[in-house]
Amino acid sequence: MTRAWVFPGQGSQKQGMGADLFDRFPAEVAVADRVIGLPLRELCADVRGEYLDKTRYVQPAVFAVTTLAGRAALAAGPPPDLAAGHSLGEYAALHLAGCLDFETALRLVVRRGELMGEARGGAMLAVLGLPRARVEAVLAEVEDVDLANDNLPDQVVLAGSRDGVRAVIEAVRRLGAGRCVPLAVSIAAHSRFMADAAARFADVLREVRFAPPAFPVLANVTAEPHHRDTIADLLRRHFTQPVRWWDTQCRLARAGVAEPVEIGPGEVLTKMWRRAAPVLPPPDSPTVHTPPVPTPLAHIPLAHTPPVPTPTVHPRSSPVPAQPPEASEFRKSPDPEVSGSPDPEVIPHRPAAAGAPGSAALRADYGVRHACLAGSLDHGVTSPALVRRLSDAGLLGFHGTRGLAVDAVRRALDELRHVARYGMAWPTGVDEPAIADLYLAHGVRHVEVAGAHAGVSPDLVRFRFADGPRQVLVRVADPATAARFLKPADPAVLRALVAEGRLTARDASAAAGLPVATDIAVERDWPAVLPAVPKAGGARVGVAGVGTPSAVAAAFTLGADFVLTTTVNQATPEAATSDAAKDLLAALDVADTRDAPDPDLFELGGRAPVARKGTLYAARAERLYRLYLRHDRIEDVPAADRAELERTHFGRPLDEVWSGLGVRARDDRHRLALVFAAYCREATAAALAGVAGQRLNYRVPSGPDVGAFNGFAAGTPLAHWRARHPDLIAEELMSRTGPGR
Repeated sequence: MTRAWVFPGQGSQKQGMGADLFDRFPAEVAVADRVIGLPLRELCADVRGEYLDKTRYVQPAVFAVTTLAGRAALAAGPPPDLAAGHSLGEYAALHLAGCLDFETALRLVVRRGELMGEARGGAMLAVLGLPRARVEAVLAEVEDVDLANDNLPDQVVLAGSRDGVRAVIEAVRRLGAGRCVPLAVSIAAHSRFMADAAARFADVLREVRFAPPAFPVLANVTAEPHHRDTIADLLRRHFTQPVRWWDTQCRLARAGVAEPVEIGPGEVLTKMWRRAAPVLPPPDSPTVHTPPVPTPLAHIPLAHTPPVPTPTVHPRSSPVPAQPPEASEFRKSPDPEVSGSPDPEVIPHRPAAAGAPGSAALRADYGVRHACLAGSLDHGVTSPALVRRLSDAGLLGFHGTRGLAVDAVRRALDELRHVARYGMAWPTGVDEPAIADLYLAHGVRHVEVAGAHAGVSPDLVRFRFADGPRQVLVRVADPATAARFLKPADPAVLRALVAEGRLTARDASAAAGLPVATDIAVERDWPAVLPAVPKAGGARVGVAGVGTPSAVAAAFTLGADFVLTTTVNQATPEAATSDAAKDLLAALDVADTRDAPDPDLFELGGRAPVARKGTLYAARAERLYRLYLRHDRIEDVPAADRAELERTHFGRPLDEVWSGLGVRARDDRHRLALVFAAYCREATAAALAGVAGQRLNYRVPSGPDVGAFNGFAAGTPLAHWRARHPDLIAEELMSRTGPGR
């Protein structure tokens, strides 16, 4: 059987990649630190979400990790019979085959990323479910769009001018078959529009001496093995010619490869192969493959002379402009592990069309293209990176500050200082005057209030009307809660704020006739509740928790002014929760959620929807609440029950749990509630951090919108959560919705 290795490209990156490799290859790590301009470990850990959405850093990071994984594989056994790399992955394959040393290859990758990032002004589009012949027929009618990536018989990526890409979208819609997914990039990679970048890259390639490959490496441009004398030309041509990955897979299949081994982060190419397997050609006539002699690691040179001319390395202290990823690698298969662009400028950033659904006034007030906002998720899960991504796409999200200390909120505001549009959650149970001061000082214009027990506090009134007006969006589950926020502020509260100097008389006079909420978002049973919520004082009423275009269309049909995405945004690369929690969410169906005790409302019996598949949290928390109802003290819990709780829920004695809380209880019953609620909080923290030994205890907030979106996205480029950037989710939900009011 023929053994083949395949190497993924940009989009396979994930936080923490390569951590198990760096100590094994200190020399290569030192070279990478110097060439990239920051420590490779820090880059790949990316604990603050600063690097792995920027092409300038992603491409060298993925190359370095893939290469180190390849070196480890070579050390463990024989080399492959042949190899191939998807776009960027081609450089790892060439290095491991001995064609060029590590530093030279890395410098080429850095320069390649810079040149691709500079070639802006284009657009790219994935076309799904349409045979290539029909796509080519469409291209014959459009002058300035090229095939950029041929992945599967029914999945290609196109690149060209913005107008040309829009013309393709319209043509595919007229066909009534297939589906178009605009990619969030502002370049036209692997097309004629990269000719200037290709010429500049040729100047760099002229300084490189390539060695013959120790094993065959298939070229992206030809799907044929590289030869030493033509490597430079093919790498140059790769800028302007498509990635022939379907032909590459066919070549591997004909060579007798049953399934290639993917070397590097993720399983993008493995999943694509498995989808392609039923239609791949059979092997050619049987041959006996003699594996090439293994190439010792010492014979893969670390340094070559002359090196590639050193490209400009941005100092870490200098801001690096966000650059789009290599677009042909942005979506590779119906279930890719990919990461998109922080600069979704092309099609996603177009203005809303005339007659777009929802409230035009809301779009103007929030400065967004669609009447679609992204709601906050507690504990900062809707992170600054997520909010920034939406802003770059002409959309708006609310940073999730509930559950964060005031200092953490201040740090988040500092991160968001230069973000064009964003909102903040209005946290409860913290120092609200301090929060209001922070928000006002930082010029926050939009807040979101959520929670069944949220009220109209004086500081919320101050935020709404001081030097206002500002937008206050409130998520509600029933008309009664909506009514509390749709009234004007209490006159006594306004008078007190004026007397304290926290509100001017002019602002208070304006507030007297306006509701506290500018927008109401109905969640949960919105088909029944939405028609019952009055539109008072000009407030807009929308729907929260939508997960499919059909749900969005239904909301607008029922009279919604806007929609709000919520827990579906947890399963996105930018969400500040663990990969394990995202994997769990991406496996949910519509019915895989249930209400479970909420840590903040445990004593009151408050519940919130969580995932019930893949975790035992809902059942275990419910058991705690039932024990709480039956007993008044920790000491009253039967010994057998207590021992089981200490083993399955807490992993330590209940007395130790209590002593570790460091709080005072009103009485014994309150102490029991605090201890049991501690399990709920620890389960939340375990899911956020991805603690492996606590997987069955994960508390992962979720609603049916997550399962609904999973079903909708199956078999599309958004099937895997690594491709589900929040702006792309919004685009998918809104692009299929008909005109509104």
